[in-house]
Parts: sequence; structure tokens; C-alpha cells
Amino acid sequence: MDFTADEYARRDAERLRQVLAGPPVTWTFIGDSITQGVVHTHGWRNYVELFAERVRGELGRLGDAVVNSGVSGATAQDLLGEFHWRAGRFAPDVLFVMFGTNDMLDSEEGVRGFRYRLDQIVQQGRDVGATVVLQTPPPVLADGPRTPELMARYAAAVREVAEALGVVLVDHAAAWERSARRVGAEVAPSGWLDDAFHPSPRGHQALVRTLLETLDIDDPGSPVYRLADRSEVAAQV
Repeated sequence: MDFTADEYARRDAERLRQVLAGPPVTWTFIGDSITQGVVHTHGWRNYVELFAERVRGELGRLGDAVVNSGVSGATAQDLLGEFHWRAGRFAPDVLFVMFGTNDMLDSEEGVRGFRYRLDQIVQQGRDVGATVVLQTPPPVLADGPRTPELMARYAAAVREVAEALGVVLVDHAAAWERSARRVGAEVAPSGWLDDAFHPSPRGHQALVRTLLETLDIDDPGSPVYRLADRSEVAAQV
């Protein structure tokens, strides 16, 4: 049965509500080094691990599986060639997709192809029965071919695909931009980036907060939103 974008949007939003109220499910995250969450987290949890803490720990969904299939350096093109291995074999009930940070190395000419590849990823996710959730990547500082302006074009492409296909969207880029404006920063509040484009531990907390807010399962008092000072942690050990 074919659905319109609006019908998909209503259906997927309802499915996510049912998932959170139903039996155990598998949540699968695909993306690049931001999703994999290595090196730049400096031993702290990345946003996927924080999501797992909120869902499996705080919400008591102990039987849920949270799979991190992010691969450093990956692009949407890489994922298309490895979809079964990276996503399909896990039979995801919900599939979170975040690409763009490496894709933009194809410059402005690559935006159209990126949009097409995201479309194909959504279709493949739906083909394996997953509710797909698209995520815009967070903003970047100028670093070689990566620029804030180009990143904005790729983030816009993610929004366009989400709207055209009726996909739930987690708009990290917009959330970071709002936070940056509030404090007068260029692209992100101080401490949210570990280098020009990798989120720091605090950046990962910002990512999970936007994700949880979008799914309507956030809690401002949750420990996943706090980053204890290392001296505090050491004192508790």
C-alpha cells in the first residue's frame, strides 16, 4: 500500500508512541563517527549510549536492544552498499539515520546526490519494517572543505527528505543554532565541539536531549543531561 508523505508522518509518529508503550524493540543507529562516538567523547558516553541509559535504564525498558552501527568516516553512499550488514540484519523496529558531515566533502555539487541517497536509505529502512527517523548533523566550524554554510545546505537536504517522505525528523542543527544564538556563539555554545566538527561529551548530551525531546520522552531532571566533573566521579569511586 502506498502512503502520502502526510500519511507516513502520522503513521510513523503513532508507531513511535506504540513502540514506547509496547513490548521490547530494537533501536538501531547508523551514521558516521558522530554516531559511533569514539575518541572525541574522551571516555564519556556518546549520545547513543545516553539514549540507551534513558530508555533501558530510566524508563525501565530493560528488554530493548540499542544497536550502535555508526562507522567513523562513513557517508550515505557507504551505507547504501552495506545496508544489510549495517542495519537490516538487526531487524530494527526504529532506525535512526544521521549523515552529512563526511558527505559534504563532495562540496555543494554533492547536495543533490546526498538527498537522493537519503531517500534510498529511508526506503530500504521501511522495506525491512523499520520506522525511520532522520537526524540533521550538528553544525561545524570552518575546517578545509567543511564550512558552516555548506553544512547548513546538507542539513537542509535532510529536512527536505524528511518532509517529502513523511519521516520523523530530529533537527540537531536547528537546536544547536538556537543555543548558539542565545549565547552569542558562532555555531555552538562553548565546549560543545571537541574540534571543528566532532561533538564533545557536552555536545553528545545536547544531541541526546534534542532526540529525547523529539520522541517526547525527555526529562529535564534526568542524569543523562548532566556531566559530572571528573573530580566528582573520582571522589565517588
